Amino acid sequence: MNEYDNKIRSKQKHGNSLVTHFDNSTNHTSNKHRNTNIDQAKSVINDRYTILLKDGVTTATIYPISTYTRVPFGLLNFLCEEYNMEIERGETLPFFDPLSIEGFVSYWFESSFVGIMCLGDVPNLDEDDREWEKECLGAFYIKQNYPGRRCSHICTAEFLVNAGIRGKGIGRTLTDCFFQWAPKLDYTYTIFNLVFESNAAARKLWESMNFKRIGKITGAAYVRNYDSPVDAIIYGRDLVSKSNIESSAYRFDKIKYFLETGKYPATADRQEKARLRAGAIKYYIEKGKLMFKGKEVVAESDQQSRICQVIHQNNGHCGINKGTTLVTDKYYWPRIKETMGVVVKNCEKCTPDSRITENEDGRQSKRRRRRQTDFEGSNQEVNRNGEISEYVQAVISEVQENHREEYRPSYAEVAASSLRNFPQYNKETSNNEDNHDVVRPRVKKYN
Repeated sequence: MNEYDNKIRSKQKHGNSLVTHFDNSTNHTSNKHRNTNIDQAKSVINDRYTILLKDGVTTATIYPISTYTRVPFGLLNFLCEEYNMEIERGETLPFFDPLSIEGFVSYWFESSFVGIMCLGDVPNLDEDDREWEKECLGAFYIKQNYPGRRCSHICTAEFLVNAGIRGKGIGRTLTDCFFQWAPKLDYTYTIFNLVFESNAAARKLWESMNFKRIGKITGAAYVRNYDSPVDAIIYGRDLVSKSNIESSAYRFDKIKYFLETGKYPATADRQEKARLRAGAIKYYIEKGKLMFKGKEVVAESDQQSRICQVIHQNNGHCGINKGTTLVTDKYYWPRIKETMGVVVKNCEKCTPDSRITENEDGRQSKRRRRRQTDFEGSNQEVNRNGEISEYVQAVISEVQENHREEYRPSYAEVAASSLRNFPQYNKETSNNEDNHDVVRPRVKKYN
């Protein structure tokens, strides 16, 4: 056990009243299978989620956390205290006794993927000298809802908002982030198991975000200020739209099966049979492959990525548009451009740091030389713009002063006569060196 674990175990602010089996008894999940999603999260969710709050000025960031050791102890302690305050309110959570810091860490971080929302946009949460009660806005966790692999695509989540800033849209922002991160962990559906009917704020939020009531538990919990147990609503929602699922490998497999056998899938209803008949007109089988308008249909996402990678690499690390055109010459699947975009973005040789590289002959390609020339030219243009800005200020100042002296030259006259004062225009004005009847502004220095 490391020092961090010892520190948590020794911090028992609320005593040892918690029995730490709540996580298993509440979620009934298998650590062996849930850890697969957590390990995957480390590789697919690396970027923090930065947003602008309702006031249009304040920036906040939600940090992806795969293990509690990445969280400063002071922040862990603050989140534990906030959660215990919610328990003591006795209105929204199934717990009766407050949690120890050890119990909170076990319940929230064990086999879970956590997002913590704080003010600002610093790269990480390493510093522990911050005022977390003012800077931490909320948090949520994602974890598998059922044991085993058969239902490993269904998750659950829980959200915690700083009690001092509720009603500011933080809960909705956390939920939006949850909708983006959960599908990256291969979850396609989410269930919120216990939303007490007395929790009007939560019910209003979930129903406004298209959650559906999929169940009800009568007399589920004893809550404060109620003489009898209140009911609990079970909410559910798809995390991946049915249109996306239907356009995946499963849809193409059904079409291929229908074309090869002339039979409908056993689970097909009347509407699906009609769709298969209509789809069969556009598709056909050639040498055992499903074809669409002379192009091979690629159903598996892994194969789609491999095809895009090969074409991208074999064609001089081409861009998204050219790569998409080359793929569509031979293959078909929905959103080819989107797949190619992911491949180009993740290509090591196409990152900004490696754009200026040399080819096998030791010379830069025309495109990269042009890019470098454009870059250097833009820097020169910036410097030139700086001088032009000083020049314009000088012209304006000279015209205003002449107007006060009742001599009224135009801006164009003053500007044309003062070009020689600026080095970049020396060549253009060399023919006017002997012209002494010009009005030259007195250039002022602006510090």
